[in-house]
Amino acid sequence: METPVNGPVESPSQLLSGDHRELDRKFEEFQATPASNMDERRERFDGFATELHRHIVVEERLLFPPFGEGDSSRRLLVELMLDEHRRIEDVLQRIRDRLDSGPRPTEDLESELVNVLWAHNTREEESVYPWFDAHLPVDVVQAVGRELHDPGAKGHGPR
Repeated sequence: METPVNGPVESPSQLLSGDHRELDRKFEEFQATPASNMDERRERFDGFATELHRHIVVEERLLFPPFGEGDSSRRLLVELMLDEHRRIEDVLQRIRDRLDSGPRPTEDLESELVNVLWAHNTREEESVYPWFDAHLPVDVVQAVGRELHDPGAKGHGPR
């Protein structure tokens, strides 16, 4: 991977794994918020869910297409990860619905989400992100960094 003129860029695995850790932190903050403080719980959950959705969109738009090109085993892995993304989005919606319906426990759904995320993130970090490090061009890596960390850049691909 070549280094851009304006300095070194983090590798895709550094960017994406770091984002996983930040998402974990935000989810733990949500979980630590007392059920009696529904407004803060909902606000923390919405912040977490928005950031997780952003992460998913970046992966699906910028990263999964080149990963799945020309290799049937990688295409199957992309299909599995896309299915997991849909499951994650489904659990997020069920948590949101429960939070919106008043002070009801969400621990069962939180556990389901943690289990899906742990398996998914482990698969990505061990099997997919190393491929990104070795094969993605610098412009794509820079776009990933912009879209994960700059709210104004969301929805833009490599420039």
